[in-house]
Amino acid sequence: MRRHIAMLAVPLFLAISGCESTGPRYRNVQAYSDGLAAVQHANGRWGFINEQQNWVIAPKYEDAKPFQNGKAAVRQGGKWGFINRRGEWQ
Repeated sequence: MRRHIAMLAVPLFLAISGCESTGPRYRNVQAYSDGLAAVQHANGRWGFINEQQNWVIAPKYEDAKPFQNGKAAVRQGGKWGFINRRGEWQ
């Protein structure tokens, strides 16, 4: 059982932290909610990735909260607002 857990943990760690030669891909990763996770890119900006770890909404926000009922709170230009799953302001 321990070997299986370790085998699963290593790819997850590498996906979140990146490899040593290129540095970390992400600074912070929130839990998936509505199929997307708020992620802070190495550049400090927040965006959203899907479960395949592809950017769905580019990292351009100063802060971001998880999606709930199809909307997520994000901060851009010092102001908070809501976006939908396509990154459109609501």
